[in-house]
Amino acid sequence: MRIAIGSLIHQTRPESPMTMMEAFTLHREQAVLDALPAFALDGHDIVPLLAATSSPGGPLMRETFHVLAVELVHRLAARRPVDGVLLALSGGLAIEDEPDGNAELLERVRNVLPPGLPIGVSVDRVDGVTDRMRQPGVVFGDIATLRKALAA
Repeated sequence: MRIAIGSLIHQTRPESPMTMMEAFTLHREQAVLDALPAFALDGHDIVPLLAATSSPGGPLMRETFHVLAVELVHRLAARRPVDGVLLALSGGLAIEDEPDGNAELLERVRNVLPPGLPIGVSVDRVDGVTDRMRQPGVVFGDIATLRKALAA
């Protein structure tokens, strides 16, 4: 199976100033696997997308989110076909004009995938999963749960 992996990790603190692109560390290609070692799945062809991480801070500037989301989604679209996607996200990701940044990212990812293709999401907080994130074909859990979902 070809499994695409990526992440957008940023814990939003509403009282902090907005977070800009410079706050992120970006990993591409093989470095994505180094940044997300739990996503190394034996026996699968891993397709690294983008791993973006930052320290906790204020909501993302719209432009910052757009740049990160577009790169992740374009890398996914360019590497199709895949049999599934694994994403590591932070609960509570907010953008300056969108309180549910994770849901927006999932919608963008879903738009370039065939209907029903599984997307596994590891969220660092249980309360970080919103109703809007609960889309068809999206499974939330730890890495063991996500591996089972993608194997089904």
